[in-house]
Amino acid sequence: MNRSHLSLVFLAVCLLPQAAAITLEEALREATTSHPLLAINANRIESAEGKRIQAGLRPNPLFVYQTEDFRTWQSPGHRFWQDADHFFYLQQTFETAAKRARRLDVALANQRRAEIELTLQKQMIAAKVRAAFWDATGALKREATLRQAVKNLSEITEYHRIQVKEGAMAEADLLRVELEENKISLLANAAAIDAQRQLIRLQREMGRGEITPITIEDSILNAPVSTSTASLVAALSQRAEIQLARQIILIASAQVGLETALATPNIDGVGGYKRSKNFDTILWGFQVQLPAFNRNQGNIASATAEDRLAHSALRSTEALIQSEYSGALREVELRSRQLETSVLPLRVRAAESARLVKEAYRLGGADLLRLLDAQRNLLDTEQLYIDSLLALRQAEASLQSATGLLQ
Repeated sequence: MNRSHLSLVFLAVCLLPQAAAITLEEALREATTSHPLLAINANRIESAEGKRIQAGLRPNPLFVYQTEDFRTWQSPGHRFWQDADHFFYLQQTFETAAKRARRLDVALANQRRAEIELTLQKQMIAAKVRAAFWDATGALKREATLRQAVKNLSEITEYHRIQVKEGAMAEADLLRVELEENKISLLANAAAIDAQRQLIRLQREMGRGEITPITIEDSILNAPVSTSTASLVAALSQRAEIQLARQIILIASAQVGLETALATPNIDGVGGYKRSKNFDTILWGFQVQLPAFNRNQGNIASATAEDRLAHSALRSTEALIQSEYSGALREVELRSRQLETSVLPLRVRAAESARLVKEAYRLGGADLLRLLDAQRNLLDTEQLYIDSLLALRQAEASLQSATGLLQ
């Protein structure tokens, strides 16, 4: 790519709309309050609320009209109101074994489950936003590093251009430096494209329907890292997966209570009026289903098995979260130690080496290949630093997600 093409790329970047800076807290707050997926869970809560209301309603009474001894043939003629028997009565089901209360228990438990699932959805969204945020931050930092490398090489190129113009240096050295500068410029342009792609991904994870120009301050990568986000006990109480597993146990227990109550027959009371042969009388009675064959034993056995299954699922979820939390905490500690003891000293030495070689080259104490090699080493070391720092931030984000934090 020649200099005119590079100028066009730079001009196109300058003409882009002004990007607004966004912080991780702002991204998380927006995602956990306005993400479109949250509306789905909100509707589920409304559905569960309707089922709770329905579960608390009493059975409706049954109105019955019945006539007997009705005919339209033979003599003497039939007098409908006097000769036929007429029944007018109400039939009401009286639930036994507190069935309505048991239904309410199940409905309330399911409503609470829908609320926990909303929290779980928020935690999943927050985890994705954290990962996308740090990927975008790292991409912007890589772009800035490459731009700085281009700037450094541009200074070296200008120095060689002056030397060649004055006849103090061979033109082949100038071409070699320009080639190196163009190569790094291409890498910087590719990094800029990747940075924009990561910023678009961040907005997509935030749930934005319209993608707008945004940016992130790369200095946020250098902020202190916290390894004491929350304890394991807090993680086991805050994670929505644990809350959901415990709520499923409550649902299973409530279902066992409901199925057991359903094994007890209801009583249907009957009361009303009967007119027979011009006599007005009272009708009353009751009926009970005899549990001779069906005592709901199959549903009770199934609900009991589901209860055992829910307890097993809770133990499995607790073990999974414990290992996830411990692994994330250990990774943060290891990557923090690696960054402090290995990467940072290496970065300082590479910067100092590049500075000394550059000065030596100006004084004639080093050749061009050594100068370019020192610049490549400086760039590689800086990229290693960014990768290590980004990996530490991603590990910190995993630890925050393992503790169930939303912001």
